[in-house]
Amino acid sequence: MISHCLGIDHAVINTAGRIDDALDQFARLGFRLTPRGFHSSGSVNHLMMFGPDYLELIGVPPENAALRPELSASPRGLNAIAFATDSAAGAHIALEQAKFRPQPLKSLSRPVAIDDGVQDARFALVALPPDTAAWGRLFVCEHLTRELVWRDGMRNHPNGAREITRITVVVPDPHAEASRLAPLFAESSMRPDAPRAELTLGHLRLDLVTAALLQHRLGASACDGEGRASYMAAIELRSTGLDAVRQSLRALPSRDVHDQGSRVIVAASLACNTTIEFIE
Repeated sequence: MISHCLGIDHAVINTAGRIDDALDQFARLGFRLTPRGFHSSGSVNHLMMFGPDYLELIGVPPENAALRPELSASPRGLNAIAFATDSAAGAHIALEQAKFRPQPLKSLSRPVAIDDGVQDARFALVALPPDTAAWGRLFVCEHLTRELVWRDGMRNHPNGAREITRITVVVPDPHAEASRLAPLFAESSMRPDAPRAELTLGHLRLDLVTAALLQHRLGASACDGEGRASYMAAIELRSTGLDAVRQSLRALPSRDVHDQGSRVIVAASLACNTTIEFIE
């Protein structure tokens, strides 16, 4: 485990030029989304705030594509994991010591409208090199103005979603990937030649699986890997109750919502190429 990396801060879904469509999709799934934010780096976003973490829809206007090539050149779907930290600078030092070659500390901001005007939400970021994980971006995010992000009224969702518990990632060799990334996490579970491995940090489980196992688990609900050997595929969210989830999803096509009793699965086709799994 890397010091100052405390768990998941948020997960990112790249909307690949279709952020309006993604906004509508997630609203229909029973999420309450924040107003559109405009980053100083050129991207735009909407957030789904939970208790300890959040899910972000991100996009890049065509005129800013060159400013965020890691987004504008990437497919739709889960794109990144941001680790929570109490010190981005401290995490940078710890990542260097662990030979993860972190990129230089960066600042990011976006204006937030509040009752008495507009203030800038400010962040300090440390990204790991793109070759750290072929399946997505990994970075550390320190909130310098946390009160402007976790705001009252935005954490209560009709579907009851309240925290991210698992992210499923497809890789050719789960054991090898888990072995390589294990220093970033607190616990690991892996066996050579097994079709899955698990890494844990805080309340997040990173589930590394083969493409065959993903298809066995999710079938037609799985996302489109678009020919990639490695990609982020699904996110699991804990809800206050599955009855709230069922109520929120009642108007959606039954072929795309699978109620397994202890979990409700929403097909990736309804959620910006991201399978959503709800549990209690």
